Amino acid sequence: MKRIRLLVLLSALAIALPVGVLSGIAKATGSTGSTASLSINQNAQYDVLGNVIHVGLRARCPVSSLPGTIHVHVVQDPPETVVHTEGDSLVKEVVCDGQTHTVGATIFNPLIEGGFDAGRAYATAEFTAPVGAASTARWINIIVMPG
Repeated sequence: MKRIRLLVLLSALAIALPVGVLSGIAKATGSTGSTASLSINQNAQYDVLGNVIHVGLRARCPVSSLPGTIHVHVVQDPPETVVHTEGDSLVKEVVCDGQTHTVGATIFNPLIEGGFDAGRAYATAEFTAPVGAASTARWINIIVMPG
């Protein structure tokens, strides 16, 4: 399973680097497009005890009556946090109308002890649209929002 995940991650990275998706800026201009695109925002928001973080994304998919779906996975290791921590989002749906949409994904860490902390983490995201797909990965900063 880890080999498959690493292979998928390396494949996504090999595709994303030349295109510039890792810059965190969506390539869509707001016009209708024929391909799906996805980017991860640089900062994520830390929530309460560290079991939940919120990751921002920008997604676009070709016009379809069906929505696209996004899955996000985040990993954080020491020294950013005390123990290895990772979590996944629930499936997030996105309107496929050819426009770029800002989307938020909530990442859950099921561990009671240990959790995400403020600092760097690695996020991967996969976007499946009725027509096309996209994936991306990048280092993000988990920040505590003033409350």
